[in-house]
Amino acid sequence: MRHQSLSRLHQIHPLTRALRYASLGLFVAGISASPLSLADSAKDDAQANEKTAKTAARLKAVKVTAEATDGGADNGYRTETVSGVGAWEGRSLQDTPYSVNVFSEELIENLQATTPDQIYRVNPTTQLMRAQHENNQPRIMMRGFSVQRSYRDGVPDDQYNHSATMEDTARIEILNGLSGFLYGANNVGGVTNYVTKRSTEERLNQVTLSSLGGNSWNVHGDFGGKFDSEGKYGYRVNAVEQGGDGSIKNQAVEKTFYSLAFDGYLFEDFWVQIHAMDYTYDVNGSQTYWYFANGVKRPSASIIDNDISWGQPWTNRWYDYNRYGTNLKWQISENVSLRGAYIDNRGSRGSESTSNTIAANGTYSQVISGVYTPGLDTLLSDQKDSGTALYLDVLFDTGSVAHKLTTGYQYSDSFQYRYTGGASAANINITGKPMTSPSYISRPTNVAQVNRGKITLSSNTEYRSLIIGDDITFNEQWSALLGAAQTTITQKTGTGYDESALTPSVSVLFKPVESITTYVSYIEGLEAGAVVPEFYNNTAVKVVNGGKSFDPLTSEQFEIGMKTSVGELEINAALFRIEKGLQYYINVPAAPEYVQDGLQIHDGIEVTVMGNLTENLNLISGFTWLDPEVKNQRQKPAIEGKAPIDVAKKIAKARLEYTIPTLRNLSVSFAVNHNGASYGDDMNLDKVPGYTLFDVGTRYQMNVSEKLITLRADLHNITNEHYWNGFNGTRIGDPRTLSLSATVEF
Repeated sequence: MRHQSLSRLHQIHPLTRALRYASLGLFVAGISASPLSLADSAKDDAQANEKTAKTAARLKAVKVTAEATDGGADNGYRTETVSGVGAWEGRSLQDTPYSVNVFSEELIENLQATTPDQIYRVNPTTQLMRAQHENNQPRIMMRGFSVQRSYRDGVPDDQYNHSATMEDTARIEILNGLSGFLYGANNVGGVTNYVTKRSTEERLNQVTLSSLGGNSWNVHGDFGGKFDSEGKYGYRVNAVEQGGDGSIKNQAVEKTFYSLAFDGYLFEDFWVQIHAMDYTYDVNGSQTYWYFANGVKRPSASIIDNDISWGQPWTNRWYDYNRYGTNLKWQISENVSLRGAYIDNRGSRGSESTSNTIAANGTYSQVISGVYTPGLDTLLSDQKDSGTALYLDVLFDTGSVAHKLTTGYQYSDSFQYRYTGGASAANINITGKPMTSPSYISRPTNVAQVNRGKITLSSNTEYRSLIIGDDITFNEQWSALLGAAQTTITQKTGTGYDESALTPSVSVLFKPVESITTYVSYIEGLEAGAVVPEFYNNTAVKVVNGGKSFDPLTSEQFEIGMKTSVGELEINAALFRIEKGLQYYINVPAAPEYVQDGLQIHDGIEVTVMGNLTENLNLISGFTWLDPEVKNQRQKPAIEGKAPIDVAKKIAKARLEYTIPTLRNLSVSFAVNHNGASYGDDMNLDKVPGYTLFDVGTRYQMNVSEKLITLRADLHNITNEHYWNGFNGTRIGDPRTLSLSATVEF
């Protein structure tokens, strides 16, 4: 349980009570109000239409309908639209010259995706490195590069991705690969964009009761509707409570979440959304990190029980976040439009954590860190992040050639504050424990009082991009997207820097027939150089060049792709090459020094398939194959030609969902997830074995007293595969987990 000071808990969220009271007030108003008519003025809103059509499609099992729903199960979860790809907006998904996967709200619900993990497990282009329960921080690899920060409505969200929330998300759009012109700096592997839920055209009152494995429970209410009879102004409210031990014994997740959104047309053709979120998340008894003493080879993961926490049950990791933002779209005239988004995200976190080291004699030792005297502030860091994007689109023709000229401005600013000038909690050490089962101790009562110093600014990085692009249509077969971004990164702490670069983006598309789109693209991106920490990997070992700020790096990507529809299947394929500068430690552990040297080059192929195989069978599948290597080494020639750490060369996934023809209300699913082997060290001596996981699920809908009830069950990792996961292979993967839920709409 938490041991942070009560005063800090109140300081973190000064608007928490107001947001929660407003959410509860709208909930009461929503369930008591009469349904309102459909707003004609919002009929072109793609997301609202998706939700309205989705409701009808979900009733298909009870009321037979003939129309397939965009993003619905009856349409194989396919969608033809994407909210936007950074600066570009307006193209269909098929005619977008990038590798993009879109996951609809109905799929999110049917996967019981209370975290992003479930999406990443079925998406063929993502390698899940860290489940959300490990650090409230889902982390993935895309095209072999670590992707930490996510986006919301096209602008950067929290810098550590601790506020990647599903409850207020209508759809997830995953762009694979470099995105410098599209989304700004730092996005080498790709971008995950969370699209915020909007008001529903028809009144929505939906409550879901879930068991997420073990004794865990989760209650989620989702409420939406319109305030006026014309349907111009609406609301969306989401509220969640979660608690209890999950499938990992002695590890419990406690979550409280509230979100509130208002949207509407302030005047004709001017739409605005205002949204807010408040979120507290605690992990008690978090799973540990695993390391190996010198000379000890990585053992099989099967020797470690995966269904119990190997940390300490009383340790606590806490996270408090809130987010406020707005989105707007203004159709100024027939040929001119303005669109924009803004987010302000603030959060605090604290961490009591453990790490285990396996010794040569087969025992393990444990280091427990971050344990302070009760009542002392346990803050690890405060964060403040803001981001905005504003674009002006102008349509015009030059002879027979059509143009959509986009100019815009992208901005984000990230601050982090930590305690300095004081002392950290002394580590607690346990040694010589057998590997047969976890060894627990009581929470120490004799922890020495320390002076933590004062909270000061530890890092501040600002990103600015001026962009201009032209979406050119030459004829029905040929088109092009040409753009450039003048990006500036300002590092305001450490030795600091203020560096700029012009990064281009060029795509040429050719459609030999209506159902096939081919493209060739080239894009560059700017990435912030590292600010070297004072100590190596949170140890007491000082880094030789601690505090140094490295200059930004420029990466580039070449891509050739094809998108086509075969029957009711959408098939996408891409060949790509990414070149990125390397940053890493040398002379470890004696005298760690951080260097910027050489290149990380990834050649790869991606194939994804989504849609209906038959009238009753849909499919989400694909694979990623990579040929990654380190090149141009001077500081550490021994790693020349080696594979970069953590990069799986092969990823293959498939999910099949079958609707029983004689019982249309019942569906069953089967999924397989293969993650190939990788390496836990730069010399490729520590091989992290690959793994294959199998899932099964079922869904049943029924109409009870004119209320739609949906029952869902999913069994993940049905063979209870034991496997290594996480960065450097330091985590044990999740055990067999049974998730159950019941959703009622009223």
